[in-house]
Amino acid sequence: AATSAEGFWVGKSSTGFDVNLAVLENGDTWGVYARSGVLYGAPRGTTTSANGTLSGTGAEVDLSTGAIGTGAYTGTYAPKSSLQVRLASNTTFIGNYASVYDQPASLSAVAGTYPGSGVATGAPVQSAVLNVSASGVVSSPPSLDCSAAGTVKPRASGKNIFDLQITFNGTNCALGNGASVSGVVYYENGALIAMGLRPGSQTTGFIFTGRK
Repeated sequence: AATSAEGFWVGKSSTGFDVNLAVLENGDTWGVYARSGVLYGAPRGTTTSANGTLSGTGAEVDLSTGAIGTGAYTGTYAPKSSLQVRLASNTTFIGNYASVYDQPASLSAVAGTYPGSGVATGAPVQSAVLNVSASGVVSSPPSLDCSAAGTVKPRASGKNIFDLQITFNGTNCALGNGASVSGVVYYENGALIAMGLRPGSQTTGFIFTGRK
C-alpha cells in the first residue's frame, strides 16, 4: 500500500491557476501551472513525505514576469487520494490523485506528434511541435533557428512518467546553442507535458505541453 505523496496530482491553486504536480518515488518534484491553457510558471523541488505530512524546498519560475522565488513548503496528503501544499507565501495548492500515474510506462503509447506550446527561461511562450518515436527518440523540428533532439525513457519505478534528456541546437535557442537539459515527461490520454532543467540549475530550463 502506498504511504508517501508519490504520484501525479491535478488541481488548483488559491490564486486561481490550474496546477499539475508530479512527486516521484525519490522525492523529486516537478510542476507546471497555467490559466486558460497559457503557461505561467513552473515549480521544482525535493519533497519528503511520511504519515500524511510532507515538506520540501524548491524554486519557482514565474514565466509572466521572469521572477524566480525559492523557499520551503509544507502540506498534508492522503496516499493516492488528495494532497494540499502551502508555500511560504501562504499560496496553497489542493490536488487530487491521477490514477493514470499507476499505469505501466509504455513508449508505444506515448509515441506520436504533439503540436503545442513551449517556453524556455528568458523567452516568450511560442508554438512548438514535439515528436516522440516508439523507441524513445525525441525531436523538435527547426523553428526560428532552433531545433531539439534527445531521448525519453521509462523510469525504474515503471510508473507512467519518463526521464527526459534533450539538447537544443541553433543560434536562436533561448537556452543557448548546444544547451542540454534533463527532466521528466508525463503522458495521459493523448496529452503530454515535458519539463527539464539545465544541470545544476533549479531555474533555467523549458516546459512543453501538447496533444497528439
